[in-house]
Amino acid sequence: MLSHTEEGVVKGMIVISKKNKGGQFVGNWRVRRPEIDYDKCTGCRLCAGYCPEAAVQSDEEGKPEIDWRFCKGCGICANECPTGAITMVKEVSE
Repeated sequence: MLSHTEEGVVKGMIVISKKNKGGQFVGNWRVRRPEIDYDKCTGCRLCAGYCPEAAVQSDEEGKPEIDWRFCKGCGICANECPTGAITMVKEVSE
């Protein structure tokens, strides 16, 4: 965390524990959703760090898993993915 006297840019956040996760489910108004190409994914976890809803968690290999209840389809994860492993696709209603 930077104080007001330090200069720098803070980008994203890291979720340490999801057990205390709360808030409103926002997935019901999603128009686009992230689709992950696990062959391209390096497990860098940047998608999880930048997700504003903490909807992206990592499996035991460090690969992303999305909690669809909290994913609002903003596309930040896809934008920040350095390998282009995440693309946004149209949400399909069931």
